[in-house]
Amino acid sequence: MEENELLILEIIENNASVTQREISKKSGLSLGMVNLLLKKFVKKGLVKLERLDGKSFRYILTPEGFKEKSKKTIDYIKRYYNKTMIIKQNIERVIRTYGRNRTYALFGNDKEMKEIIEGILKELNVDYIIENNLQNINNSQIIIFWDIDDKEKLNEFNCEFLLGNYNNEW
Repeated sequence: MEENELLILEIIENNASVTQREISKKSGLSLGMVNLLLKKFVKKGLVKLERLDGKSFRYILTPEGFKEKSKKTIDYIKRYYNKTMIIKQNIERVIRTYGRNRTYALFGNDKEMKEIIEGILKELNVDYIIENNLQNINNSQIIIFWDIDDKEKLNEFNCEFLLGNYNNEW
């Protein structure tokens, strides 16, 4: 929810006359969720409503809204930095366990995490492939993954989870 709130605050900050429908489209959130979050922001004093005509409103970030957006941005950066450190430690552990002279298969959906993992592997000079189709991965490769909906899909492979244990919720 925090990331959704940050996203909506950013959209409002960058688009002076944005509508709820436009916020919904840009954020990928439902119109109902956008409406709910905007009401919450107005109630907290983070966003001010300005009536443009009979049915149209403009959403304006208040000074308190700018402050909250900054705080949420810093929190978001801290969370991703912490994830990055955990991932780097786990990649180093995997390399110590399985060796540097192999190709690892990256498996996961979060694009930001994929970019972070690729950067770490490049920094450590480790070969890898990106593959989200398990049929294209051979049993000699080690799959390193960071998110997956159906963990049972990976049972027949040699896999390492990079964010702690399978039960962690990030």
